[in-house]
Amino acid sequence: MPPIGTVWTFDYTGGEQEFTIPCSGGYKLETWGAQGGSESTTFYGGYGGYSNGQINLKKNIKLYINIGEQGSGYSLDKVSTGGYNGGGYGGVPNTTYSDRQGGSGGGGATHIAENSGLLSSLKNQKEVILMVAGGGGGGAIGDIKGSDGGGFKGNDGGYSTSFPTYYGTGATQTIGGFDFTIKSNYGTFGQGSGFSDNVKYGGNGGGGGFYGGGGTNRGHSGAGGGSGYISNSLLYNKAMYCYNCEESSEESTKTISTTCTSKTPTENCSKQGNGYARIALISY
Repeated sequence: MPPIGTVWTFDYTGGEQEFTIPCSGGYKLETWGAQGGSESTTFYGGYGGYSNGQINLKKNIKLYINIGEQGSGYSLDKVSTGGYNGGGYGGVPNTTYSDRQGGSGGGGATHIAENSGLLSSLKNQKEVILMVAGGGGGGAIGDIKGSDGGGFKGNDGGYSTSFPTYYGTGATQTIGGFDFTIKSNYGTFGQGSGFSDNVKYGGNGGGGGFYGGGGTNRGHSGAGGGSGYISNSLLYNKAMYCYNCEESSEESTKTISTTCTSKTPTENCSKQGNGYARIALISY
């Protein structure tokens, strides 16, 4: 039997990871979503959110962990893929246009569930999802960064002062974000939306999450962040943290705004780079 305080860690691998509970007891679950793809170190993708909570689990229960991947960086010559586990695609739909703008992919969500599968595949099995940390939206060109994921509502994307309606909205607990300009192109459960296929300029991909953030139809418009999730009734002492985000005091959606970000997974901080998860034994 592992001693109290034992910690198991899960880094990004590009696939699902399975964990068998070694003994009955209390466990702390922590997840970090992935950052959106970046155009540069100045115009960067939104940060991934952080979710945590405690839960009592019985020996031999299997948990399935999918770690979000950072979205692909800015591309002017092809589609920029979204990160594993729900990041929306960015880049350009057609490279023949001389005035194309390009874009970046959204970051993937990180989730822990009692059933196997990518987050988007669990739409009709929400009761098996224990926790989700939302991913950030893809970073834009110009002076615009991607929007940050996590919390009960992902952040809306940034926008140019010359084009104040061009951005993707953040996802909520019940609906995905969307392209604010054309009022369509919604993110869905577990999946951020990509750029709008009916425009030539390209755009940025929304972050993955419980619901995915909205993609955009211009490279200079930031995509929306994906939402987190801690509403499973088995969790207690639970909260979500996200970067400069809207807060909630409700127990099932408790959200705390933070300005802390780190490449290294850090408690109560938003995540740079790929996502991460941690499981700790806290009591017998």
